Amino acid sequence: MRKKFVDYYKVLNVKRTASQAEIKKAYYNLARKYHPDINIFNEVSLMKFTLINEAYSVLGDLEKRLKYRLVLEKRDQIIEKNRLRKILDAKK
Repeated sequence: MRKKFVDYYKVLNVKRTASQAEIKKAYYNLARKYHPDINIFNEVSLMKFTLINEAYSVLGDLEKRLKYRLVLEKRDQIIEKNRLRKILDAKK
């Protein structure tokens, strides 16, 4: 089964051009908000906290972030290509 693509920039609510400092600040704020010690027995907060940690593990590491950025750009190109194809097919 194919894993669903997650936009880590959206998870941390930062722009793709965000600095490492901005990413770190967003991570700390969200991690504090959804931390399991603060939100005891809240499954939704636990899932968000896990996703926030996953996002930061990629975006917080420069090498991983660059690799992720390449994947993200390739995905964006495919989405745009499919969108244009649908427009052209609709005109036929």
